[in-house]
Amino acid sequence: MTTSQTFLETLVGLHSEQAYLSLLNAMPVMLWTADAEGLWHHINGRWAEYTGLTGEALGFGFEEALHPEDLAPTLARWKTSITNGENYAIEYRLRRRDGAYRWFLIRGVRVTDESGRGVAWVGTCTDIEERKRAEQAALAAREAALRALGLALEARDRETQGHTDRVTGEVLRLGLALGLGQEQLDALRLGAYLHDLGKMAVPDRILLKPGPLTQEERAEMQTHAAEGERLADALGFIPPPALELVRHHHERWDGQGYPDRLKGEAIPLLARIFAVVDVYDALISERPYKRAWTRQEALAELRNQAGRQLDPRVVEVFVGQLASGD
Repeated sequence: MTTSQTFLETLVGLHSEQAYLSLLNAMPVMLWTADAEGLWHHINGRWAEYTGLTGEALGFGFEEALHPEDLAPTLARWKTSITNGENYAIEYRLRRRDGAYRWFLIRGVRVTDESGRGVAWVGTCTDIEERKRAEQAALAAREAALRALGLALEARDRETQGHTDRVTGEVLRLGLALGLGQEQLDALRLGAYLHDLGKMAVPDRILLKPGPLTQEERAEMQTHAAEGERLADALGFIPPPALELVRHHHERWDGQGYPDRLKGEAIPLLARIFAVVDVYDALISERPYKRAWTRQEALAELRNQAGRQLDPRVVEVFVGQLASGD
C-alpha cells in the first residue's frame, strides 16, 4: 500500500466518523477537503447553510454560487495553483441564500506524502465582507481627494470648467475601447486626476501669462511633468503606470516631446492614450489666447497629428468613437 493510498483511505475513514463530521460541521467557517486534482470531496455544513447548495450540485455548487464577474478570474487562478502545486488565496464574492453577495477569502493548502507528492488539498472559505467594505471606503475617500486635487489645479490654471472630469471620462471610454484591464483603467483614472499636479510648482507669472511664453518661461513650464511625477510619487500609493502617465503625457510620437524625448511605443501606453484625449479637449475649449475649435476641426487636427505628435492607433480608435457617437 502506497503512502498516498494510506493518506486517502485515512481521509475517507475520518469523513465516515460521526465525531469528525460533527466537529467539522460545527466550525463557524467553511472547511473543505479535495483530491489531488483540487476537486472538492467534502465540505462542512456551513457551506450549505450559507449558500443553500448541497453536495448534489457539481462541486457543491461552487461555480454556481460565485459572482459572475469573479467566476473566470477565480477559476483561472485556482487552475494555475492546482497545476503548479502552489498554495493559494483568492478573494471573490459568494451568493448567499437570499441572493445577496458577500466577499470571501478561500485558502487552499496542498497536502503531500513523505515523497513530496501532492495527494490532497485542504482549506477554508472565510467571510471578509467587513474588511472589503473598509478597504473600498478607504479607496473611495482617497480617490475623492485626488479628484478634488485635480479640480483645485484646474481652478488655479483657469482651465475651462469641467476639464478634469471631461478628460477622465473620455480617457476611460477610450481605454475600454482599447481593451485595457481593470488595473490599467484604475491607473488611467488616477493619472488623469493628477496629470497637471506639477503645475503647483509653476509660478503664476508663467502659468497665468495671457501671451506667448518666452523660451525660458516655456522651459520652466515644461518642468511640471517631471515635478508632477515626483509629487504624485510622494503620496505613497499612486501605482507606477499612473506615475508614468503624469510624467510622460507631453511626450510626442516623433520624439520631440518632454521631459525625456521618448519616441513611439517607448512612451508608456497610458500616457499615449491620455495625450490624445488631452489634446482634443484643449482644442475644443476656449482659452484666452484661442477660440474653441469645432468638433470636426479638432478631429481633423488629431488625424493630422497621428504619427507625429500622437500614437496613430490610439487616434484611430478615439476618432472612430467620436465619429460613431459611441
